[in-house]
Amino acid sequence: MKIRNLTFILLFNIITLTLTGQNTTDFEWPENEITPIFKEFVKAYNTNDLKKLEAFTSKHYEKDFKKAAAYWPSVFADYGQIEAFSEETSWSDKNRLAIWFHGKHTKNWVIIMLRMNPENTKIIGKSVSRGSRPSGNLPPYSRVSSKEMKPYLKKYLKKLHKLDHFSGSVLVAKGNTILFEESYGERNKKRNTKNNANTSFNIASTTKTFTGVAIAKLAEQGKLKFTDPISKFIPEYPKDISNQVTIHHLLTHTSGIELDDYEPFNLDNDKAKNLNEALKAQVTHLDSLNEGRRKNFKVLNKYDYSNEEFVLLGIIIERVSGMSYGECIEQSIFKPLNMKNSFADIHKLTTHQNKAIGYTYKDTESNFIGGTRCENGGVGLYLAPDGGIYSTTTDLYTYFKAINTHTIVSKGTQELLHKKHAKFFVDKDESRHYGYGFQLNQVGEAITIGHGGTYPGVGSRFEYYPKENYYVIVLSNYGSMAGSAVAAHIKDLIEPNH
Repeated sequence: MKIRNLTFILLFNIITLTLTGQNTTDFEWPENEITPIFKEFVKAYNTNDLKKLEAFTSKHYEKDFKKAAAYWPSVFADYGQIEAFSEETSWSDKNRLAIWFHGKHTKNWVIIMLRMNPENTKIIGKSVSRGSRPSGNLPPYSRVSSKEMKPYLKKYLKKLHKLDHFSGSVLVAKGNTILFEESYGERNKKRNTKNNANTSFNIASTTKTFTGVAIAKLAEQGKLKFTDPISKFIPEYPKDISNQVTIHHLLTHTSGIELDDYEPFNLDNDKAKNLNEALKAQVTHLDSLNEGRRKNFKVLNKYDYSNEEFVLLGIIIERVSGMSYGECIEQSIFKPLNMKNSFADIHKLTTHQNKAIGYTYKDTESNFIGGTRCENGGVGLYLAPDGGIYSTTTDLYTYFKAINTHTIVSKGTQELLHKKHAKFFVDKDESRHYGYGFQLNQVGEAITIGHGGTYPGVGSRFEYYPKENYYVIVLSNYGSMAGSAVAAHIKDLIEPNH
């Protein structure tokens, strides 16, 4: 199937700037035996009524109809009501029908496929592809100008907030000019306190950019080299691994150190109160490296995203700087840039009143439970270098500008941070690479540098468009889709498909 697989891409018809009742195409349902059942499904799905979904699945599913019905509200939570856009013919055949849908209000893309029994009388399964978009010409067909950006986003985000799809803060700037900066929803529902421009949100894996910059600044000071093996700084790490793995490998997710498929490690890692305890959890469970990599360990030397690598970078930062990770980030980045509402130390965050609580439909095991959004319970016992920092849209804008103008790092260091060191995915009209703590993506003509972060009740997107000199920062306390959906929509306002 020819699709552009960029996480949570959204497309919009911006010609009319209308946010409701908008059709992206005159869709004609295919002549297929499955079509009547699919139409009935869409009608039931768009009600988001569990009883109606159960009635549909009881009638049309071969088995487990209650379990099947309970799944669809999790999709609705991300996309809201959907409208059919086109058939994905590469996924469709006599017993399968796949349709691209467009969120009526969220403007997000999702492909849904129903799989049927040989007689096409009962549904035996489904597939849902999130975070992709159809190939070919899609709206918008022209850019939104700087002047149009503010009124358009105000209307779009007001509608998303009214439908309870978005809570958080959004900033869009062109160079030194802020075009749009607004906040929506509540940072604390129990206290009925609103999000505002100074609300600090957990930024999850966007934290990795700070870890990368901190390492790079230590390199500028001559305190370490990117080619240094980690055994130089973490002598207690087994030498068969640490003598091979360099700081460069950790920064680019190419070491092969990954343990998150092993539940005993996850349990111990979740209990860690600091980086030393997180290190102990890694060393204890190294024999269970993902994909059996420990035996005759060899550096992977290709991209494989791993939080464990950035935990090790945090330990190196502490040992080289002589400060805690949080203190080093504060002294080397936050204070010089006057980022007053950013936190890398959990003790300072605890006393900060204007911070957002994450709200999610998921339980502690990340299973969708629906109902009313509940508090996510926080994101750990300390603010970790792989995903713990709290910040604001304004502070992140200041931070990214400082990197690009060589205020916080040199021009050579900035180029190293944003260099395509590791390839994740490349085809003719899309590429994704990793720098030193930064993601570098291209879809069509849209080129971005930045990072994203997700966690139940947490969603962040932090992107710079070098060709257009745009900064887009979206922070949400409603989860990944809430943040990524908005940021991805803005991408298509800045740089349309073709």
